Amino acid sequence: METQRLQLTMMIKPASAACNLACDYCFYLDTAHHRTMGVLPLMKNEVADAIIRKSLAEAKHCSFVFQGGEPTLAGLGFFERFVEQVALLKSEDHTVSYAFQTNGLKLDTAWARFYKQHGFIDGVSFDGSPRLHDLHRFDSQRRGSGRSVAATIALLKEEGVQFNVLSVVTDELAQNIRQAYTYLVNHEVYYHQYIACMDPLQDEKSYLSPQAYGRFLKELFDLWFASWQQGKPVSIRFFDNLVGMLVGYPPESCDMGGVCSANYVVESNGNIYPCDFYCTDDQLLGSIVTNSFAELDAKRTELRFIEDSPNRIDDCAACPWRLLCRGGCKRYRNETGYKYCSSMQEFFPYAIQRLEMVARSVQKQ
Repeated sequence: METQRLQLTMMIKPASAACNLACDYCFYLDTAHHRTMGVLPLMKNEVADAIIRKSLAEAKHCSFVFQGGEPTLAGLGFFERFVEQVALLKSEDHTVSYAFQTNGLKLDTAWARFYKQHGFIDGVSFDGSPRLHDLHRFDSQRRGSGRSVAATIALLKEEGVQFNVLSVVTDELAQNIRQAYTYLVNHEVYYHQYIACMDPLQDEKSYLSPQAYGRFLKELFDLWFASWQQGKPVSIRFFDNLVGMLVGYPPESCDMGGVCSANYVVESNGNIYPCDFYCTDDQLLGSIVTNSFAELDAKRTELRFIEDSPNRIDDCAACPWRLLCRGGCKRYRNETGYKYCSSMQEFFPYAIQRLEMVARSVQKQ
């Protein structure tokens, strides 16, 4: 089987924007409500088969990343069949990896053992501690989910599943990051992601101020650096990428590159979009069922999704932190600039000497 590229990542939404929670800050449900088709039905096998067949034909290494909405709503059987089909169709030259972002509510021993058996890396959405989690992550009856997710994390640890915790940073989490970090570390969770809460598409509501985010980054960095000094390092994706960049590696997180990358987000009906943050009518690339990757790439170029994404904010050109900050993800930029510019201006002078210390240590290894 002749392939066209070495690596391909497919971000797949088997349950569209459907979810068994009703988090008030959910960016993807907000996105779905701003497109014609809204929340779509569960993914059919024909769509899954097209993803598998075309991906394996396109690349030697395929990474299948399941997300939502809440992907577990598609049922464990959907994923069992998916990995079976991949195993049937891939050649000896292929390598395949799996990742799964979930709120954790439906996970039980069967799910955990499935993840373990097939080498899935799980991302569990958990906002630091049950109390903080329940401020925004609740069901349609506004019942909190924090204790249930904490139990899921304990289950994944018990079953030996690789996982990280993804926390959405709001003003409340920012003000209580020491409590959240300590809770996670005390429960032996050492792989963290912290994502600045995204503003709604057409609403002036904001869940995180630049002032709060700047203070959050400094306090979190102090905690992270102290753990490193104590010989008990904690992986925090943002800080890990900064250290890598200081050493000379490109950032692996697309929001830190200063320019968008060529992504493929597959909605449950097969529609393809260029980014998880831009699954909107005006950014539709085509369908995995009916279009080739060459056609999808051509549409992305026609829309100038990547070409118009580099940071061109005038104030950034003379900024001493431009090579590390790079203006953030374009979804956080507007005509006035990068929303968290002042946060970064506060953070980098505070942390740079210690970041460089960690980077020098990495270089010696």
